[in-house]
Amino acid sequence: MLEEIESFTTKHLDECASLYVEVFNGEPWNEQWSFENARLRLFETLMTPGFVGFVLRQDKLLGFVAGYCEQVQKGKGFYLKEICVRPDNQRQGVGTKLLDRLMDVLTAMEVTMVYLLTMKDGQAEAFYTQNGYQRSQRMILMSKRLSEDI
Repeated sequence: MLEEIESFTTKHLDECASLYVEVFNGEPWNEQWSFENARLRLFETLMTPGFVGFVLRQDKLLGFVAGYCEQVQKGKGFYLKEICVRPDNQRQGVGTKLLDRLMDVLTAMEVTMVYLLTMKDGQAEAFYTQNGYQRSQRMILMSKRLSEDI
């Protein structure tokens, strides 16, 4: 079976949205994504200026990575907004292959830093740590609920 990494485009939206729902509605995230909301989230990311994303296929979609470049103090930063790997293909190198391709492209684009948000102390944080990422000592995530419905 031939493995193929290609650029994430609008033709991948439906398949990626379905995978997004499968992954993030399951353990450990237990979120409540509908297909329509997941598709809209990915579409909005895809349409963001500076978008960079890839899908990895091997007969079927195994995973994808997506985010966008933006100006930072000294150079160009990349916000790694989404990485998603089919549950039965996790821990098989799919996410690392996607990150490696992304890093090759970002390096060629002279991106100086990559940042992301993820659940702390979990499998995702361990994955990023194994791939050279570290917790920021200077930044935290803060949020404010504007509705009790979320």
